Amino acid sequence: MIMRAKNQGNVVVFELEGHLDFETTQQLEDTCVNVLRKNESQRIVFNMEKLKFVGSSGINQFIKVLKEFNTLPEKPKLCRVSSEFAMMFKAYQTARNPFEIFDEETLAIESFDHPVAPKKPAKKKTTKIVEPIEPQE
Repeated sequence: MIMRAKNQGNVVVFELEGHLDFETTQQLEDTCVNVLRKNESQRIVFNMEKLKFVGSSGINQFIKVLKEFNTLPEKPKLCRVSSEFAMMFKAYQTARNPFEIFDEETLAIESFDHPVAPKKPAKKKTTKIVEPIEPQE
């Protein structure tokens, strides 16, 4: 995995590219910890547009790292997430600390200053079964 960091105002955007594995996930964690040591309230966005999902190799460690950062006061934002990663995040997130996922990098960055209201789950449609009425004689 290749990781590039760029500053967008007061936000650090990590662009992740390539394949995910255990070693590169450890590098990601070390880099993010170093950034946060310099500034605990640093705002972070992970742009995953070019990150390839290749199975379970490293995914548990990757999710663990993201969950640790997700408990910070300034929760990191994720953007340009593939459907495979989105399913993994949905399966691993907790109700208290859900992952914040955005379609575009600019929306993720803007959300630090202009929070987006969480989407409410759609109401389930229920079908009411009605028994037929017997004709009276």
